Amino acid sequence: MRPVAPLLALLLGLTAAQAASPVKLGPHPVLGGGEYSTGGGVTVAVELRNFGGKTGLCGVWAESERLTAYVRHKGGKVLAKGSIALAGQVLTYDLGFLNQVAPAPSYAGAPAGCVRLDRPWRAGDDNRRLEVRLPRQEMQFGRSGRQGGGLRITFGPSESANPALLSGSVLPSEWTGTGSASGSLD
Repeated sequence: MRPVAPLLALLLGLTAAQAASPVKLGPHPVLGGGEYSTGGGVTVAVELRNFGGKTGLCGVWAESERLTAYVRHKGGKVLAKGSIALAGQVLTYDLGFLNQVAPAPSYAGAPAGCVRLDRPWRAGDDNRRLEVRLPRQEMQFGRSGRQGGGLRITFGPSESANPALLSGSVLPSEWTGTGSASGSLD
């Protein structure tokens, strides 16, 4: 029984060391995302990795720093309905494994969250293009009065390659920040 304890300690130490050293995105992650109808948006940056003969996905996501109150902190909800496809085949749903980072012109070198899939790594995978899919979503729908009018906020495709760099509010960032790079109003 004695030899088991040192072996267990060694394995736990290796696991902790691996968790402490984050995976970083390479120089050319694939970008995808969308924007809110009120302005601002979400960007996803991902890349394919070979994890010991299995397909892996690594990536990050960012949300605009200045958003209206209706969509602030809704990026996780958007990611939960997303998927990533390779050559038209969906590899994974729910992008909650991605690390959140501040919006940036480039996500190369960003500390990424990764997932190892059951799909075997195939020759040529590193040359296949990933596709980030964030579907259209209704974020807020409120009716007021008898006329049936109200506020409707949606999330959908963006013309921007990096929608997290878009601003969703004209108010100062101290009032509209997502908390990632803004102060608080205590």
